[in-house]
Amino acid sequence: MTAPPDADATSWDGLSRLAFATDWDPERAVDWSRPIAPGAARDSWVTLLHFFYEGEWQGLEIIQRLMNAAAHRFGERGMITYYSTQCYDESKHLFVFRRYLEKLGAPPTRQRAFDLLVELATRGPLPVERWILATWLTETLAAAIFQRALQLEAVDATGKELLRLMLKDESRHIAGTRLAVTAVLDHAGPLTTALLRAWWSVFSRLALAEVRKLAPHGARLGLDAESVLARTYRQMASLPRFAELFLGGAGARALLAAP
Repeated sequence: MTAPPDADATSWDGLSRLAFATDWDPERAVDWSRPIAPGAARDSWVTLLHFFYEGEWQGLEIIQRLMNAAAHRFGERGMITYYSTQCYDESKHLFVFRRYLEKLGAPPTRQRAFDLLVELATRGPLPVERWILATWLTETLAAAIFQRALQLEAVDATGKELLRLMLKDESRHIAGTRLAVTAVLDHAGPLTTALLRAWWSVFSRLALAEVRKLAPHGARLGLDAESVLARTYRQMASLPRFAELFLGGAGARALLAAP
């Protein structure tokens, strides 16, 4: 289906129209009849997939909890429609991850790695703002990992097929988060900004630590965690106001300077 001319990534309604025009059926879009021959790095790939699955699950739960509050906070009725499409996207991602993991003989199990990060992102004061800023990191990180995974010989054809489909959605999610981060920065006064910067310094350090715990699994697949993080931070820095306020620490500067 061809997207209408007013379907673009510069407005909430434009992103919703893109979602309507580019929808895909997880039952039909992936060739589930294709045999999967796991390689030598199967266990590491499965470990990463379990974390992807948990991230999608947590992301869906948080969006459902906070999207109405965000729309009221920023006076953007179009946010409700857009975030409803993102909830639908996340449900598709959960479906294909679960089915893929079952074909690999490793059904998803409950992971606890993200629990502290979710609490940091959504509990206490300014939950909407913290959720949106956290999502700027998690969505760009997911896209960077998926893009790199498409280049890996260790990832089978079915895995690459579902990652390509999810990346179509992730590109919209990144664009939507960019709009949301802009709204946060537009509405935040000096005190709110100071509180968010202090929170970000803690959240981002913990998030990077969790990613680096998975580095040995990524290395077995040919996926370098530091290069993925550098790509993620460069994407986040494409929003200059965010970069100025939140990416000035030594860790962020090192990633932005990485080749």
